[in-house]
Amino acid sequence: MSILLFAAEAATKPQGNALIQMMPMIIIFGLMIFFMIWSQKKQAKKRQEMINSITSGTEIVTAGGIYAKIIEVKDQTFVVSIADKVNVEINRSGVSTVIPATDQQSK
Repeated sequence: MSILLFAAEAATKPQGNALIQMMPMIIIFGLMIFFMIWSQKKQAKKRQEMINSITSGTEIVTAGGIYAKIIEVKDQTFVVSIADKVNVEINRSGVSTVIPATDQQSK
């Protein structure tokens, strides 16, 4: 009989609010999302600054892996030289990397 009374008492005790029990998980999940979005915005800003700093004569690597030299800067595109007398026009988003000036001088 005492086992039944113990079980009945346990069933009637309040277990606490489910939201309060889940609060640490919700906070961790929220922080994870915040840091992911913050990191992506930081990377996008850095990439935009890199693309805006490109001027005529800058050497780049395109998204396709082609090494090129900027000939002309337009509003939405770049005219690049990829070989002697071979100029092509690429979209600004097609720039993958800007080769630093120190690497350009050592060639």
